[in-house]
Amino acid sequence: MVLRVHDLADGDARAAFKNVNLDIREYRRLRMEVHEEAIIGQPLHDNDLTLFVRIGSDYKGNFYEYEIPLKVTPPGRYNNDNDAQRTIVWPTENSINIDLSVLQAAKQARNNKIQEPGSSLGISDVFVYYDGTNRISVSGNPNLSNLKVIMIGVRNPIKTRRSEWMTDV
Repeated sequence: MVLRVHDLADGDARAAFKNVNLDIREYRRLRMEVHEEAIIGQPLHDNDLTLFVRIGSDYKGNFYEYEIPLKVTPPGRYNNDNDAQRTIVWPTENSINIDLSVLQAAKQARNNKIQEPGSSLGISDVFVYYDGTNRISVSGNPNLSNLKVIMIGVRNPIKTRRSEWMTDV
């Protein structure tokens, strides 16, 4: 899949989705490799964009979302047969390797937070949980046994959130 995005506003996202009918409880991990490169004339730096994978029974109210900051591949021609060059094109930091149990841990943490005395958090609110530097968002009541939508996209994180990932700049 290729997403080509121009002039993405601060905090905005673009994605592709597929309607499915899946039960993924028998799987332990969700894996994908991602490559990011700048479009000529539009400068792009590490952590300027994030990749997100959203799965759930719908794409707005009942979902898990896993989001990682992206590293840019420098322009040039590369030989994918060479491991060193392959790593330049496909940086390990851009690999999605989600332990699906962390999604359920995020949902449980959200449910525990809702039950705390004085909590204003509701089940339809987007709850954020961290897996290292990667963000997990939970909304509604997603269920890994009843996936109806898979969405993959890029986001231009709000500048204040972008700083969360700017540890090596």
